[in-house]
Amino acid sequence: MQFLKRVIESALSPVGLLILLFAAGFLLTLIKRNPKLRNRLLLAGAWLYILFTFSPLAEITIGLLERHYPPLLKPKVGMNISTIVVLAGYGEEHPATPVTSNLSEETVCRLVEGIRLYHQIPKVKLLMSGGILRKGEPSVALIMAEFAKAMGIPAGDIFVEGNSQNSYENLMEVRKLVGSRPFLLVTSAYHLPRSMAVAKRLQMEPVAAPALIWTQQHFPPDMTWFEWSLNVLQSFSTPSQVRLIYLQRACHELMGYCWYQWLGRV
Repeated sequence: MQFLKRVIESALSPVGLLILLFAAGFLLTLIKRNPKLRNRLLLAGAWLYILFTFSPLAEITIGLLERHYPPLLKPKVGMNISTIVVLAGYGEEHPATPVTSNLSEETVCRLVEGIRLYHQIPKVKLLMSGGILRKGEPSVALIMAEFAKAMGIPAGDIFVEGNSQNSYENLMEVRKLVGSRPFLLVTSAYHLPRSMAVAKRLQMEPVAAPALIWTQQHFPPDMTWFEWSLNVLQSFSTPSQVRLIYLQRACHELMGYCWYQWLGRV
């Protein structure tokens, strides 16, 4: 089932569509058949690439996900929070490089946000959640813990959950440790809707703490329609590969949410 999900997601994702269109076009070029279809496939791929990198489609899609939960600039007094849970992204151990280079940019953003909140809440603990990506290597959560210790967080305030392999398992394993007590849930802003839905489905008490907020600098919630339209028009003059990356992330998140709905996880 998981393999089927990955195949469908890969084929329907922005990058997957581009690869399929260009690969089919080049294949028809090599076998010298159906030149009209070949040209249409290559042209469609080129137009999609332009759309993905020139238009603000990524900002709009990610923005819709990010706006579910506002930034937690300062935890409210009396929240009764004893644990900050930070969900892992990608990481791998490299003995020849510092721990700050062993985590993906996204994971670092999540972790730094967790550390920022740690300094604002007395007697709180950090719980890293993320499993082993490659056999024989440490879990991503363990690498995150090493990062946090390198940033001055006492080892006694750091806990590791290194058994999970996806968002659902993250929260399943975290529930074993925090139970029904309220906790801060730190992950990328676009990933929070699915993570929060899973946590609530598991009858947990999460408080959303978004990290890596990408769109609100350019498309803040209080922006007028005129300002929004002007930003959209200006964005066409500044193509960016980053848009394709974020569009891919948005696609993964939306498909993941639909998949979890089908499985009854949210």
